[in-house]
Amino acid sequence: MKYDIIITGGGMAGLSLAYYLNHSTLRHKQILIIDREPKTRNDRTWAFWQAGEGAFESILYRHWNKLWFHGTEGFSRQLDLGQHQYKLLRGKDFYASIRADLSRNPNIQYLFADLHSVETSAGSALVQTSKGEYRAQWCFDSTVPMQAIRTLTAEPASLPAPRWQELLQHFKGWVIRTEKPVFDPEMPIMMDFRIEQKNECRFVYVMPFSATEALVEFTLFTPTLLTSAEYDEALRAYLKDFFSLETYEITEEETGIIPMSDEPMSEQPSPHVIRIGTAGGYTRASTGYTFTRTQKRLQALVRQLEKNFLQSPVTNQPISAQYRFYDQVLLNVFLKNRYSAATVFTDLFRKNPAHLIFRFLDEETSLREDLGVLYSVPVIPFTVAAFDVFKRNISEMFKR
Repeated sequence: MKYDIIITGGGMAGLSLAYYLNHSTLRHKQILIIDREPKTRNDRTWAFWQAGEGAFESILYRHWNKLWFHGTEGFSRQLDLGQHQYKLLRGKDFYASIRADLSRNPNIQYLFADLHSVETSAGSALVQTSKGEYRAQWCFDSTVPMQAIRTLTAEPASLPAPRWQELLQHFKGWVIRTEKPVFDPEMPIMMDFRIEQKNECRFVYVMPFSATEALVEFTLFTPTLLTSAEYDEALRAYLKDFFSLETYEITEEETGIIPMSDEPMSEQPSPHVIRIGTAGGYTRASTGYTFTRTQKRLQALVRQLEKNFLQSPVTNQPISAQYRFYDQVLLNVFLKNRYSAATVFTDLFRKNPAHLIFRFLDEETSLREDLGVLYSVPVIPFTVAAFDVFKRNISEMFKR
């Protein structure tokens, strides 16, 4: 069966793209969304900063104008966000809203099936599924795993030395309900590094829904995962140590793994296939942040398709060489333990206004502003890391 556009993967990236297509001049195109099953559970929560209103403003679960940051050496600060807001979007609200929006367009269809392959064949995208094969002018694929994901469950000793720098951002969160008010609904905690670091990067964030309900999430940047019991133990300890909580109801749980890797991702692996989301290299390697960049990138792709549907909408790289280098250096510092990750983040927020850090992470700063941010971290370990990354990049160039 032939379509104009096929979207493989009905998660955040795939559904966001479908939403932008549905609100563009391309809404008359025949569009097929392929996913394994309908998404109805609250399996994800996206927390992100944003200046002004975004596409999903009406379905935000919460938003805040102030944040707490708790760092090392007793440093804590209430962050002034400037024109930014910190926003929280729940997965089930996002899925339901997009599903309702797309249902009003008869040109958009769903197929629930197992995906077998995506490739370019005979001048179009060919998608093989458990329910047959489908063709389109373009396939936008969010399902291709990275090497970091493929090796998650393997024992480190069984793996070859990685060619690229690879960390995992992994987390477990509880939505808890308490009998007595303990949370400040107006003041989330974006990062709390006061927990034991164990020579790693570990922090907790707290998103309060009310005085008696909050999402509390334990997050790590490490090469390997913990056991389920270890995540639970860390969450219990945090709630006891910083909120004096030993009794509470856990109403929801969520877990996740986000690759933080400088492995180059091919956004367009073949003429009619375009990867999106993490598969397309949209994830910020140094932080794991994906949501905001994905929205910006997808809107840009749709604008290009509106100009010329038969021409590839990929006109540049998802991340510039400049910011890719910054990410590689920070990954190197963390992987080689050149400097405490908790202290790096503490230095960034102690020496810079929060809105500048947000703009830096969103790749919206000038070179002069970049240099100001870079000078706020320790010079020697970052210089050593920069030279190491430079040598690795030169070596990779000669391998090609």
